[in-house]
Amino acid sequence: MPKYRLNYGDQFEFFAQTPAEVVPVMQTRRYGPLSFGLESERLFMRRSAMEMCEWNGKDYYFHDRDALAGSMIKNGLLEVID
Repeated sequence: MPKYRLNYGDQFEFFAQTPAEVVPVMQTRRYGPLSFGLESERLFMRRSAMEMCEWNGKDYYFHDRDALAGSMIKNGLLEVID
């Protein structure tokens, strides 16, 4: 399973089968392990995309997990390290 590094705020490494799994990882890191149900995933991705855009001025697509993860990789916030 590949290892990924999230470079948003602080650096965090995690194992995932696909880059799209960054969304639940970010959601859990923000709200804790019981975070699901507090905010829909769609709203979480939208808010996160807006925050990342404000943070570094780049474009982030959030219509699905793969789009957000792809934007994060393209803009240097997510990388495959192993």
